[in-house]
Amino acid sequence: MSVFFLHPMALILFTLPLLSLIWGIVGYLIFKRVLVVLMITFAASTIFIFAYTGFDLSNMYWVVAMTFLCMCTTVITKIIRYLYDRYKRA
Repeated sequence: MSVFFLHPMALILFTLPLLSLIWGIVGYLIFKRVLVVLMITFAASTIFIFAYTGFDLSNMYWVVAMTFLCMCTTVITKIIRYLYDRYKRA
């Protein structure tokens, strides 16, 4: 039985972006700060990519891509949370 999401191509193209999107939401709900979530995402992505590719600097664009995806979901979550709190107070 093959586990599709652990295949190297699927891991980089599907699993890690999905985890980055989910982490953006969950991380903001835990820490309530966008910058903290982005720093954790950048550090974790850097460590993972370096460990996975053997310290090859040519794959740093994946780190930037994962951090950008996380930033998008974190900012969207912050906006939704702000609108929810504003609606709740009114």
